Amino acid sequence: MNDDKVVLRFRDGRTERATLDPIDPSREMLTVRHDDGSESDVPFSDLKAVFFPRAVSDELLEPASGMQLAIEFNDGEVIRGTAHYNPERNGFFLFPDDRSKNDRIFVVNSAIVSIEAS
Repeated sequence: MNDDKVVLRFRDGRTERATLDPIDPSREMLTVRHDDGSESDVPFSDLKAVFFPRAVSDELLEPASGMQLAIEFNDGEVIRGTAHYNPERNGFFLFPDDRSKNDRIFVVNSAIVSIEAS
């Protein structure tokens, strides 16, 4: 179990902090542990993205590699970053251009309206 807190952003606008098992994009759901110690499975179809906040502002960040992308979600939000995007998978990790708050973001493919590569 990963003890780092993540922020789950749901398609209906809700936000929840939790810890989670490693993400397996082929599984189509996440197992999350809530603050009260309970666990639940959250289907990708309910999620927009999972944000991995930076723990310490001066920590070294893993270098980003891949394509430069602009991701537009079905709620209108646009996030720019670097990723190895594969439309055949259920999701992918995006390293945002501004990593001051979030080190990486797991983007759920079915929550995307459009992707622009630059």
